[in-house]
Amino acid sequence: MRLPNFSVLGWALAIASLVAVLPFLLLCAYWHPVGTHAVDWISNWGGRYEGFSYWGQQLDWYRTTMGRYTSTALLSTTHYWYSLPVARCLFAALHLLLGGAIYYCVSGAFRTGVRTHVVITLAVLALYVSNLSNPYDSLYRLTGLLIYQTGLVATLLLAGLLCRGRIGWAAVAVVFAVGTNEISLVQCGGLLIGLVAYRPKFLLRSDSRILWVAALIAASVALAAPGNWVRAELYQTSTHSLPESLALVLATGLFTWLSWLSSTALLPLVLLGSSALPRVTLSQRNFFILGSGTLLLPFVSFAPVLLATRGESFPKGIADWQIIPVALLLAVLVASRPRYALSVWQSALLVLLFALVSTLGRTSIDRRRDGAVRSSWERIVLTAPPGRAWQQLLSGQSAAYSESVQRQYWQIDRCGQSVCRVSPLNAQTDNYLYDASYDRRIGTEGDRWFGSLGNRSGVTVVSQHSD
Repeated sequence: MRLPNFSVLGWALAIASLVAVLPFLLLCAYWHPVGTHAVDWISNWGGRYEGFSYWGQQLDWYRTTMGRYTSTALLSTTHYWYSLPVARCLFAALHLLLGGAIYYCVSGAFRTGVRTHVVITLAVLALYVSNLSNPYDSLYRLTGLLIYQTGLVATLLLAGLLCRGRIGWAAVAVVFAVGTNEISLVQCGGLLIGLVAYRPKFLLRSDSRILWVAALIAASVALAAPGNWVRAELYQTSTHSLPESLALVLATGLFTWLSWLSSTALLPLVLLGSSALPRVTLSQRNFFILGSGTLLLPFVSFAPVLLATRGESFPKGIADWQIIPVALLLAVLVASRPRYALSVWQSALLVLLFALVSTLGRTSIDRRRDGAVRSSWERIVLTAPPGRAWQQLLSGQSAAYSESVQRQYWQIDRCGQSVCRVSPLNAQTDNYLYDASYDRRIGTEGDRWFGSLGNRSGVTVVSQHSD
């Protein structure tokens, strides 16, 4: 966001945003796969697809499970390239790629200098990570990244390409995005419909037909998959009626908006943007179209998942990343309104408020006297995800978790039995790199495929404390 002459306040906003984003990149150095579904893809589903060609595997997924042809194609490569160092680098690269996609979209909407685009990009990323309800689900779950984050990246690239009028590449982006997940399919459709409403003459362009044909074919392939019906049968036991599911969509969208407005730095950024963002020209008609799309985006995005599963499934990561397109749309809307003059001191206070809310929001002290002895460091309770991420890094918690997983690999490699009982993980409940709900090692039956990570395929791994 361009403050006067890209002043000290502009740099302060960039630094505050970078401080919020950086720990999540650093945490990638301690990542390890957790059962469902990372180990499944790494082990090639326990060798289930050993006799299949790569394309044969895609056809099987399409027929039996779902029509997400892009994300399935990406995930099916996992057992070819997986090693722990490669996976950690890939996670960091995907997070950087998200930043690059936001930057590309921002630079298409705001025709200003590179530094302004960088600040806006960092601010949007900081807003995103400070809003995370489950950082593991959003940032460190293998399937979440290759299904939902790649879809978001492709959709953002599509928006940036359309801003630049690059229709040929936009057709490639829409085919990729539509095949990642249903939310991206709906958002791409909304983006194209919104483009026609925003600029009706777009339909008269001869090359626009390429884009529409590509989008329609991609959507037809994704939606017509026989596997979609097989997957839908998993939720036939749900007692939700259609009216109840629609009410759930409405309630979820309203709750998400209230959460963004009340517990994130979204409002301070909007106020700051009203003074600092480069100007964008929008007619009243187009302002209404863009504003309506911004308001409805969470509702429309949540609908495919909640309706298809009858309210039985709603990963937290799906809700988390919706704030990114909403923030970008709000930026354009705010930039189109008359500039609201803020003094340097008012701008400075907003930057400070953004930094505090995004990194140290709702910090408290644990004053309990019961339980184990806690150090002064351990008594600091950081609720904002960036602050907690820094705490996990600096306290050594992430390193201790990584060492405990490495110990399990060592034990599995030297295990001479069909069932390996390994030492428990050093993984506290607030560890962003781990989520017990995905970990089959702590169940009584153990993880049948985790042994492949310790060169012992076919060995069932059970954490000792699961007895």
